[in-house]
Amino acid sequence: MGDAWTILKVLHWTTEYFKRRGIPQPRSDAEVLLAYALGLERLQLYLRYDQPLGDGELARFRELVKRRAAREPTQYITGRQEFWSLELEVTPATLIPRPETEVLVERALELIQRHPWRVLDLGTGSGAVAIALAHD
Repeated sequence: MGDAWTILKVLHWTTEYFKRRGIPQPRSDAEVLLAYALGLERLQLYLRYDQPLGDGELARFRELVKRRAAREPTQYITGRQEFWSLELEVTPATLIPRPETEVLVERALELIQRHPWRVLDLGTGSGAVAIALAHD
């Protein structure tokens, strides 16, 4: 059983593979993709680090790794992106919300608190800004 591909072993291998391929954030991407392939939250990977993976799980994960190594954004592979503590659905037909766009939401909320304005977010991408403003 010492040769089994455990969660931790797969994470280490994938991180090194992504590093060799010049993928930014190799560990983070490996975690996101493995958690997605296994239907787990990222934290659960470390709670189950010694869990061996089955052939089907490894095959599913291998396909995700190939897509990422070909430079497909992780968000398009998983179909999800967190923004303003909200889980948003993204596809290649939408823009991926960027972390720095949260600064725009912060500034807009500051203005809205001082002035009771209405906000129109029209044709600006994924709708993440409007969703975040409406949620807050």
